[in-house]
Amino acid sequence: MTIRVHITPPQGEPLVLDVAGERWVEPSGEAETTIGRDLWALPGLVDAHSHLAVARLDYGPGVFEEAIERARMALAHGVTLLIDKGWRDDTTIRVIDALEEAERPDIEAASVLLAAPGGYYPGFAREVAGRDLAAQVVNAAEEGRGWVKLVGDWPRRGVGPVANFTEAELRSAVESAATRGARVAIHTMAREVPSLAVAAGVQSIEHGLFLTEEDIAMLGGRAGMWVPTLLRVETTIAQLGETSSGGRLLEDGLANVRGLLGTAVEAGVHVLAGTDLVGTPADVADEALKLAEYGLGVDQMVEAVSSSAWAALGRPAPFTVGSPADVVLFPANPVTDPGVLRHPVMVVRRGRVV
Repeated sequence: MTIRVHITPPQGEPLVLDVAGERWVEPSGEAETTIGRDLWALPGLVDAHSHLAVARLDYGPGVFEEAIERARMALAHGVTLLIDKGWRDDTTIRVIDALEEAERPDIEAASVLLAAPGGYYPGFAREVAGRDLAAQVVNAAEEGRGWVKLVGDWPRRGVGPVANFTEAELRSAVESAATRGARVAIHTMAREVPSLAVAAGVQSIEHGLFLTEEDIAMLGGRAGMWVPTLLRVETTIAQLGETSSGGRLLEDGLANVRGLLGTAVEAGVHVLAGTDLVGTPADVADEALKLAEYGLGVDQMVEAVSSSAWAALGRPAPFTVGSPADVVLFPANPVTDPGVLRHPVMVVRRGRVV
C-alpha cells in the first residue's frame, strides 16, 4: 500500500512525500492512502532527558515490563526520539533490544551512571575515583548506546554541592567516550561545575542552572546541548522547601536560567526538552511549554522539543528523501497554538501508522 503524506511544518514550505518501506521517497504515481491534509507536521517530539527504567524518582531498580510500556506509550503520544540519560542498571538497553524500532521511539541511551565515591545516592551509581574515570568511561560507553552519564556534583552535609571531578578528569572522560563513539552528559546543579564541564568539552549539560554567558558562547560554538529540566528543578524545590539551603540555591539557578535560554539558542546551543521523571516521556510537551515560560520564543520552544535534537545528534534532516518515515500530525500549528503539542492526532513511525 502506497502512503502519501502532506507535510506542513510550523515553519518552512509544505511538501509531499511517499513512504517506501521505512523511508521517505519522492511521490510517484497514485497513492492508495493520503494523510496529512489540513494538519501540521513535526518529525516527532523528543525527550532529551528520559529515564525509561522507572515511573518516578524513587531510585529503585528498573522494571523491565513497565519500561516497555512506557516506551510504547511515549510513541503513541508522538515521541519519536528519546535520549535516556541512564539509571542504576541496564533496563533501557534491554528495552532497545527487545522492541522493534517501529514499536518504540528511536532511543539513544547511557547505561549505569558514574559518580565519585560518596558523590550520589548510596548504591545507585557506579562509584569511580577521578584517576580511574577515563577507563571506566570506556566500559560505560561500551555498555550504553551512544552516551555516558556522569554525576558532576552532589551536596555534602554542611558543605553544599561539591564537584565530583576536576576539569582535567572530565576532559579525559570526553576523550575516552569518543574512542567508543559515545557522547558525555553531566548532571550538574552546583555553581561552578557547569563551567568545568563546558571547558572540558562535555556534549550535554543536564540541568546546568549556573551556566554563564561565557559558557553559553563556548557551548554554542561547538553546537552543544543543554537540557534544563525545569519541571524537575521546580519539583525538587517544592520537595526541599523554598527556604531550605538547597531550595534557595535552585531558585537562584532558575533565575539565572530565565536570562539565558533565548541567548543560548541564538548562540548556537541546542536547548532541548527533557522530562527527568516528572511524568513520563509521553509528557514531554509539558516541559516544552515550561521552556517557553522561562524565556524561549514559541518557535524556539517547538524546535527544542523536536527538530533541534536531530541537528544536535548529527542525524539526517527529517523529511528528506531517504530519512526515516517518521511524522507526527497536529490539528493546528504548534507555533501559534502550542497546547496542541500535548494532543497529536496521528503518529507515523518508520512508515507505519501507530
